[in-house]
Amino acid sequence: MNRLRTHALAAAPIALLIGLAAPAAAAGDPQPIAPKAPRAVCDTPAANAILTVQEGIALRKCSDVKIAVKTWHWMGNYGSVYDVVNAANGGGIGAGEVITQYLNGLYPTFMFY
Repeated sequence: MNRLRTHALAAAPIALLIGLAAPAAAAGDPQPIAPKAPRAVCDTPAANAILTVQEGIALRKCSDVKIAVKTWHWMGNYGSVYDVVNAANGGGIGAGEVITQYLNGLYPTFMFY
C-alpha cells in the first residue's frame, strides 16, 4: 500500500502542470494569442503569456532577497526548450531545480529558488 501512495505523491507535480493546460487543450478551441502589451518585470506571468529568456532572467532576479527556505515559483510559459534552459542558467538555477513539460506548443515552467 505504501508503494501506491508513493506513486500518487510522485505524480502530483505532473498533475498540476496538466491542470494548468487543461482549459487550453479543449478540442475545437482556438489557441490563445499571447498578450503583446508590456508588463512589469517583477509581476507573476499570466497563464497564457509567453516569456523571452531576458524576461525569465529578470523575473528570477526580482526575488534575489535572501529567503531562508527555497520554494517553487511559476516562471511562465516559454516557446522553446532552449529559452527555458537559458533562463534557468542565466538566473542561477541549479540542477534539479526546474520542472517543465511540453504542452500545446509551449513549455510551462516552475523553478525552485
